[in-house]
Amino acid sequence: MRIAKLLRREEGVAMVLVVLLTSVLALLSVTLVDIVGSESDRSAHAVWSSASFQAAEAGLDDYLAKLVDDRAYYLHMVHAGESTRRPPAGADVTAGSTWTYSNSWTYPNGKDTWKQLPNGYEYNLQIVSPSAGSEEVQIFATGRKTGSTTDMRSLEARIRPSSIADFQMLANSDITYGSSASTFGKIYAGIDANGVKHNVTHYGVAHANVYAEGNVYGPPTLQDGAKTYGRSTIRTQIKNPINFQSFLASLVDIERAAGLSSRSWNDASVDAWRVTFLSDGTFNLQRCTRVGSKHVAAVQPTCGTATNYTVPANGAMYFAQTVIVQGQVKGRVTVASNDELVVANDIGPVTPGTDVVGLIASNDMIIAEWAPTNLSWRAGTLAQNGQWRSWSGSGSHNGTMTFTGSTATNKGGYMSMFTTRVYNYDDTLLYLPPPWFPSIDDAYTVDFFREIKP
Repeated sequence: MRIAKLLRREEGVAMVLVVLLTSVLALLSVTLVDIVGSESDRSAHAVWSSASFQAAEAGLDDYLAKLVDDRAYYLHMVHAGESTRRPPAGADVTAGSTWTYSNSWTYPNGKDTWKQLPNGYEYNLQIVSPSAGSEEVQIFATGRKTGSTTDMRSLEARIRPSSIADFQMLANSDITYGSSASTFGKIYAGIDANGVKHNVTHYGVAHANVYAEGNVYGPPTLQDGAKTYGRSTIRTQIKNPINFQSFLASLVDIERAAGLSSRSWNDASVDAWRVTFLSDGTFNLQRCTRVGSKHVAAVQPTCGTATNYTVPANGAMYFAQTVIVQGQVKGRVTVASNDELVVANDIGPVTPGTDVVGLIASNDMIIAEWAPTNLSWRAGTLAQNGQWRSWSGSGSHNGTMTFTGSTATNKGGYMSMFTTRVYNYDDTLLYLPPPWFPSIDDAYTVDFFREIKP
């Protein structure tokens, strides 16, 4: 009887448990619905954010394509996705219209024009033209879902015409890198005088773009956003094949500029000029005579009394005859020879990134046979019509050659005089190319890229 009474007292417990469990399940259901909804919202936001970023990139890419076709596009047209421009004096000019004013304008209405893309997103552009003494165009691009006022993402890029100093190697011949090679500058294999389209074979790691008028083989392992462009895609980046003969204009410009600062020399009685740079911002200049019939790169010539000069402020030094160079350069200078340029000893900037050296030879650029066993040099270099080479080959010199910089050579070259050869790209050349160094028609380099607040 006592047990029956106890059971009757607990007869409502089961009902209470059922009610409690039902309440808990209901609460869990509501919570799960909220979580799923929140995750769905976050996922949708991530998709919108990524697509907005891609829309902004599409705007940058389209403006860059316009500049490849027309280097002064910003002075000729207001882009179809660009905000309304207002000149210093005159009427506002809307997107897609011809621009007939100067290289100065404002955007009084903010982001009032959007270029729609097929995926339901759109972009806006605002442009800052180059300032005095600069070729850099500044582009601000914003992407968003069509008609939205949220989920916008904005990018800033600064671009300029490419210089040959942007390239670790630029040649009208085949270029090959082994599996242990890492390249940090652009690589370009062009078309030679016989119309042969050359290839790049790269089995290593490429940290910058690889271009070939022929094909890109390997393929390289690509890092830091690097891409490869062969015969079927290269025209999307470089409108026309790079023509070494177009660099002749640079020699003429350097000769003219050097003449303005009295740093131009021409004496047919001289076999070569010898320039020794000093770390105080000056250089010693000597007239040299070859030994017998020996080339000045084969046997050290006899040189006269040195005269000291300051490095020219405009950075141009020109020699009509062969020039021999060495030393530490304080300042920004390009040495150009209308014949050959011979490297006799270590040469480079005192402070890389502040000081810079350019070396241009109309014909060959040669490492002298009488250079030290171990040679280290740092410069942007160009052999316009000839080779980039050592005087002799097959390890005859032994030792190690370490080169840091950029190489442009019309007919290839070799440095096999040295047992060990080390080639590095000087990434300071990306923002500080040597003065008067040739630019490349219809190609651009991105100097700066970042995401900013819309």
